[in-house]
Amino acid sequence: MKHVSHRVLLATLPFLLTVPCGYAQPVNPPTQAEAQAALNPAPPTFSNAQLDQMLAPIALYPDQLLVQVLMAATFPQQLIDAGQWLQDSNNAALKGDDLVNALQPLPWDPSVKSLVAFPQIIAMLTDHLDWTEALGAAFANQQVETMARVQFLRERAMQAGQLQSTSQIAVSGQASDIVIEPTDPNMIYVPVYNPAEIYGTWPDSDAPPIYIPPPPGFYNGALAAGIGFSVGFGVVAPLWGWGHPDWQHHRVAIDPGRYGHITNENFITQNHINIEGGAWRRTAPIASVPEAQRPHPPQSGGQQPAGTVRPSELARPGAPAARQGAPAAAAPHQGEAPHPAAEQPAAHPGETPHPAAEQPAPHPGEPAHPEEVRPGEPPHPAEVQHPAEAPHPSEAPHPVEVPHPAAEAPHPAPPPAAHPAEAPHPAAPPAAHPAPPPPKKPPPKQGEEEKKE
Repeated sequence: MKHVSHRVLLATLPFLLTVPCGYAQPVNPPTQAEAQAALNPAPPTFSNAQLDQMLAPIALYPDQLLVQVLMAATFPQQLIDAGQWLQDSNNAALKGDDLVNALQPLPWDPSVKSLVAFPQIIAMLTDHLDWTEALGAAFANQQVETMARVQFLRERAMQAGQLQSTSQIAVSGQASDIVIEPTDPNMIYVPVYNPAEIYGTWPDSDAPPIYIPPPPGFYNGALAAGIGFSVGFGVVAPLWGWGHPDWQHHRVAIDPGRYGHITNENFITQNHINIEGGAWRRTAPIASVPEAQRPHPPQSGGQQPAGTVRPSELARPGAPAARQGAPAAAAPHQGEAPHPAAEQPAAHPGETPHPAAEQPAPHPGEPAHPEEVRPGEPPHPAEVQHPAEAPHPSEAPHPVEVPHPAAEAPHPAPPPAAHPAEAPHPAAPPAAHPAPPPPKKPPPKQGEEEKKE
């Protein structure tokens, strides 16, 4: 019989599984937009103060070099690959067309390839990778805000009298924007400066500007109060001039033909780049470099200028901005021990917790009973009958006379029976004391004998 029932169940089970339940609600598949939003949630954003922090070291670069740095920062892994490629002395020695031909088959974005002609800038970006990744994330996700803050910082430098045309750079205005171009189109000089001084009074003291020391061989001499300039870098024509910032529309305008000649279309698609209307746009989230592939940060050389922070101190989105010299929130103040009142909220501010406040002290002259410290427990009969247990104003400990248990030694209290305040105390009538048995009462044995008689 069991075998028959098992056969029937196996025969009907597929049918039961295909029949929809009456109470089940139909489940609609997510739309393409919902699926993309779930797979690619909106990245956290930087505040204006954080953008100012990270842009301070490069905001005064010539326009074309600035956008190449911002674009290349969205490819941190490619920058590391380029830095390793330059460590080969044969590659580092390439110039002009030989350099262009050697870079052609590499699957890097043109912004990364163009920076290979500035090897110290490649080293600066890879040595401070946390800052570079933050810079790339800001430009990919907040391009309009990032370009607006560059103009904000340039305006502050100009108002402070620090930004003006020199023999290395030409500073001009286009509408309400400030444009910086090389004076000699064939030679690029990179500005070097202390961001704590060049922008005048820094707008947010809680987010000091980042200072990056010049890489070796990049700048000769000590850091001056104004703007200094790096050694000159000759322009490699095929790698230069293919893109510039469109400040009015807050975008990067590029020449698609020249851009595609540096990197073929397969690499452009692979790098998630969208070129529409002559504007460059990154379409994929910025991938952080795995820890195992990150280069070791260099040892800090020289003295950090006052009013600046290191690149590693840049605050991340959602976190408070870095503040130079500020202690960690959870750390105690330097030179101070943890205050007992902070750990014991019950204690009054400004007072030292008295040991007697933690546990009731025994009455002077009497042993401590464990039952006396238990709240809600009825008093012991012997304690009720004892006149000394009733509180009396004269027996209350004075706050000055008894500051600590050790102070009770020089002022011993008399025994409770000899206290002068016990006799007239209204709460302790004389009848409460145990009286001796009446002498006239016959003993028990004598009573029993009388009953027997």
